[in-house]
Amino acid sequence: MNRKSDDGGGLTDFVGLFVGAVGALCVWVAGMFFGGSGVDWVVDSGGAIRWYDGVRNRALDPGLTDGWFGTQSSTFNFIRGADFAAGHEWPGDRVVLLVHGLDEPGGIWDEVAPALLDAGYVVARYDYPNDQPVVTSAEGLVEWMRVLSEIGVERVDIVAHSMGGLVSREALTNPEMGASSGMIEGVEIGRLILCGTPNEGSAWAKLRGVAEVRERLTRWLASDEMDLIILGGLGVDDRGRAGLDLLPGSAFLELLNAREMPSSVSVTCIVGRVVDPVKTMGLASADQAADALGDGVVSVRSAMLDGCDDVVHLVANHRSMIRTVEIEEGWRTMVGSERAPRPEGISVILDRLAGE
Repeated sequence: MNRKSDDGGGLTDFVGLFVGAVGALCVWVAGMFFGGSGVDWVVDSGGAIRWYDGVRNRALDPGLTDGWFGTQSSTFNFIRGADFAAGHEWPGDRVVLLVHGLDEPGGIWDEVAPALLDAGYVVARYDYPNDQPVVTSAEGLVEWMRVLSEIGVERVDIVAHSMGGLVSREALTNPEMGASSGMIEGVEIGRLILCGTPNEGSAWAKLRGVAEVRERLTRWLASDEMDLIILGGLGVDDRGRAGLDLLPGSAFLELLNAREMPSSVSVTCIVGRVVDPVKTMGLASADQAADALGDGVVSVRSAMLDGCDDVVHLVANHRSMIRTVEIEEGWRTMVGSERAPRPEGISVILDRLAGE
């Protein structure tokens, strides 16, 4: 897939970066105080797989406060030994795997995971150090696919948010990882759903330090003793290599976008745009500025992928396409209001997976 870097043009690029930075910062900072997920930080470059089973198995593990449990946990071992799907060993032969993006504390899946579980899917997520090189994260994903194959998983459908889509694409197309056939370590990848993925990079990556501050503050607030050593790691977390990979025109993106996606993998791009097209009233300059702004982090052009015919456009920001904005959720809880409508991106995800 030969793609040009998303270097934009002059005023529209500046407007997109400035407005997106302000908007994304407000949303991300709000997540520190209103985010619903417990924070479980991954420091091993190989990452980790965690499984989701809602509230049904919390009694088995007192530490299971948010429905997620690790591959080595007592909950995992208990379910593996129990009856599953008319006698078949859990997790069965098909899994929906969630892959997060840059500087993500984990709350992005708070509404996606329960919706998938309610629809009857076995749900897992791949967690990895946020700031390491994308290639390293992809190598970890490939290794975990081998583990999934060993426990009987034959097919994985990937739902990836933001940079998680680049991690997934790298694992699927890098011949040095034994990929490019639509199979990873013997596991068939049936569908890849990209949610706000910066396929051509993001100008927001130039401000990755802001995102890292937010991540570090969230980690510090979630720690038992609020150890200041956590804050002391600012600026040295693998030197922000992932952020460098996300810069438009980076060497990583040039290599990635030169490769074709395997034809056997069905790809969907969910593209957010903060400004409703109706409000630009067909004015070319306004539309260009709105497209450059995109979802506040990723431009409309960058969130699309050459060769992908299934593109869904939503009026949403980078998070609200699949997760209710945390500050809105917190406000509704405080005033006793009903929950916000489910983000439109979740309906798209369920629809695409059901069609397989």
